[in-house]
Amino acid sequence: MTERLISLILVFLIFFYSNCIASSIKQPEFTGQFYPQEKNELTKMIDGFFKKADPNPISGDIFMLISPHAGYVYSGQTAAFGYKLIKSKSYKTVIILGTCHHRLFSGAAIYSNGAFSTSLGSIDIDEEFIRKLVGKDPEVFMDESAFSNEHSIEVQLPFMQKVLKGVKIVPVVVGDCSLESCKKIATLLSKAIGRRRDVLVVVSTDLYHGYDFQEADMIDAVTLNLIRKMDYDGLYYALRDEKAQACGGIAIVIALSLTKEQGCKNAQVLNHTNSALVTGKKVKGEWTVGYASCAINYPGGPNMLNNQQRKRLLEIARQSIQTYLQTGKKLQVAETDPVL
Repeated sequence: MTERLISLILVFLIFFYSNCIASSIKQPEFTGQFYPQEKNELTKMIDGFFKKADPNPISGDIFMLISPHAGYVYSGQTAAFGYKLIKSKSYKTVIILGTCHHRLFSGAAIYSNGAFSTSLGSIDIDEEFIRKLVGKDPEVFMDESAFSNEHSIEVQLPFMQKVLKGVKIVPVVVGDCSLESCKKIATLLSKAIGRRRDVLVVVSTDLYHGYDFQEADMIDAVTLNLIRKMDYDGLYYALRDEKAQACGGIAIVIALSLTKEQGCKNAQVLNHTNSALVTGKKVKGEWTVGYASCAINYPGGPNMLNNQQRKRLLEIARQSIQTYLQTGKKLQVAETDPVL
């Protein structure tokens, strides 16, 4: 009887523990809708995007990306422009600023623990970083329900999984905020980041939404010009006055305020398109959504090198030593990588 009771208790504990582990991993909700469900198909699609993407090289380390979050058949190619530039970089933490499409609230909601899963695997949440954010201001709070049925975070993950290994994420969805609240949230994020240069911020947003292909270009031009200027005040009021459009507009305002606090100065638009151009349906009255990939550098010069660049530096160092020992002369190097 005692042995049977012990066995039942063990079975219960194993079942309970397994459920706890499973419940701490947020399962994907939009696989098969926004991106392919099957791993090989998804990998092939993203690899195809990277092959076609030809972003202008950036010599410094990227602090922030703005990336679209529509279905991959529409916006995946544009997203690849940004993610290609951070391939194999040594980031440790990625803050993803999304927007909540299905409910109204004020402030920034954080998914605080566990991991997010896609068909490419799971990404752990940076719980240590999150502890530096919560409890400091009521504008930033833990609310996992804000992430239910929300695609803005999930759609970024497969691209991230393809280019970065071993990173942890800080998932944040933003509701409506005053300009003052945006600056407060940016300050909290900046203090949590401190002087680290291994943190990447990804803002998940689309741009224009409407039924006029020509209007899409005009309004996106206003939005992107303000992003280039890193003018978060101007963008905030342009969004309010409907002169600019972005479903994640408040998240962009927060991120631009954050980049200013971090001392960033260089913003670039890597690629811009819209669904009418992608589908070829350039007709007034056809639903059109704008997409852009943008990047803002860390202040100062480059600090992070990818694996290929590190190997190249070691190769140059060995050749330099060998050349000097053999000839007494310095090695003359013709290097094409702008970072090196």
